[in-house]
Amino acid sequence: MKSIGNTVYKQMAKVVLTSTQTKNFSNKEIDKTVARAIDLLDFNFNDKIGNVVIKPNLCYYWDYSTGETTDPRIVSALIDYVRSRLSEDVNILIAEADASAMKTKYSFKILGYDKLSRTKNVKLVNLSDGDIVNVKVNVSEKEFELPINKILLESNLIINVPKLRTHNVVGITCALKNMFGAIAKPRKYDYHKILSHVIVAANKIVRSDITIVDGIIARGSCPKKLGAIIAGNNPLATDFVAAEITGFNPRKIRYLNMAEKEGIGNVNGIELFEDSVKMAEIKNRFPSYNYFLHKLSWKLQLKMLRTYVAIVGDVIPPVLEQ
Repeated sequence: MKSIGNTVYKQMAKVVLTSTQTKNFSNKEIDKTVARAIDLLDFNFNDKIGNVVIKPNLCYYWDYSTGETTDPRIVSALIDYVRSRLSEDVNILIAEADASAMKTKYSFKILGYDKLSRTKNVKLVNLSDGDIVNVKVNVSEKEFELPINKILLESNLIINVPKLRTHNVVGITCALKNMFGAIAKPRKYDYHKILSHVIVAANKIVRSDITIVDGIIARGSCPKKLGAIIAGNNPLATDFVAAEITGFNPRKIRYLNMAEKEGIGNVNGIELFEDSVKMAEIKNRFPSYNYFLHKLSWKLQLKMLRTYVAIVGDVIPPVLEQ
């Protein structure tokens, strides 16, 4: 059920946690794990779905092996799965927007998505180009107007494919933060003083129907091979589970609490299905760190860098302040 600027999530929040059966992370193993996760999610793939958008997390030019960007093999598995459930002719787009320090056309080439689009015969879309509309939405009684590509607003099915990783500013970046990345405006750094509000605003405008979290290689204090996949039918509930795994109390993450108040999801009765792996096991293996000490250290490093910039006239790459 969609409503522009006032997204409604009514079904029971279900989250599936599963993992690869081996540690070699082969294409075949990833295909099986993704398919099993969505099967267990029991999503209703009805015959009215004609346009599908897959939104990976390509925040910069880091290879997926760094744990920073979505593994294209996850997206490849999703394409095969969607076609098997709908039809070979269903229209599938892989979509990402430009960022403060990233051009999508280059990230598609560098990170293997150009090759994937040719192999799977799907179209790549830059959400910062094309037909952009400004959508007004209220968050915490404040009105925001965000530029959104009409492709997202007119899609029948949006599959959100974020990474399982931490974030220097907001603690974790997963489903809700990944949809913030879909805003058409390239210089998203301008939103960082009101980041939590804008993350929630973006998710009120654009609904993620399915979330598939790439935890094959996760990123905390360092990259680590976990082999995990998290699937959810609600992005907020999925983020709550992801926050727990990364060592955060989701109730202490501002934008998650704000999202709940704005009706993006009810997290009081999450149905968690642990398939072949327990959440406690994945949490124990995740390379967590003390976020508050890290944030303090990061602020100190940025302060020193700004002092350097003021002296020599250099600039700080926006990606460092995200």
